[in-house]
Amino acid sequence: MRVKCKNNKNKEQRLTLNKNYSVYEAEYLIKDGIKEYITFKIEDDYGSVIPYEANNFEIISDLNNNYTKEVIGDNEVALTHSFISTKYFWAKLYDDDHEMIRLFIKAKKDIYSSEMKNDEILEIINGNNFDERDFVIDMLIDQRNDYFIENIIRICKIQLEKWIDNSNLETLFKYLSTFENDKVNEFFIDYLSENEKGNEILDNIVYDYFNN
Repeated sequence: MRVKCKNNKNKEQRLTLNKNYSVYEAEYLIKDGIKEYITFKIEDDYGSVIPYEANNFEIISDLNNNYTKEVIGDNEVALTHSFISTKYFWAKLYDDDHEMIRLFIKAKKDIYSSEMKNDEILEIINGNNFDERDFVIDMLIDQRNDYFIENIIRICKIQLEKWIDNSNLETLFKYLSTFENDKVNEFFIDYLSENEKGNEILDNIVYDYFNN
């Protein structure tokens, strides 16, 4: 499930109006056979996964059926992504348990891959949140999704031309190296013809691409 922040009456600094968020857990009441959502547990702008009042959001996508229902009160139901529906999951996640972090990442990828549209993925790829960008690109690598090759080549060229710190290009180069593609070949050849613009990690990704 994905929701969009439509109002922020409490002026939560952790939320951005009109921004989309993934729902990892939700609670709702059933009144006259109709669901009335109370809270959505989302990953907010600070990276915290906490519940927010549902009336701040509207549901924009509900394609993922991989959620587990649990009755928690009279006509009250908790809806949790199945990968993270184990007992004490949240307490262990907040304690930085490595296995719980792995399961959370797995759930996040599952929601993104089934509910995030290409225009939203492009917005993340073109944005300045490099952690989120790397996460999305790792997901695209897992899917072997070559739709974004030209856009990623463009970003790489901009960063290389401006001599920006290229440590955050590693995931982009790994994505490109996943595909045998004429545009990728041309870009990597051009990259190797330049001097001192990349780094050893990027060089090795390109060498491995041509040697395999």
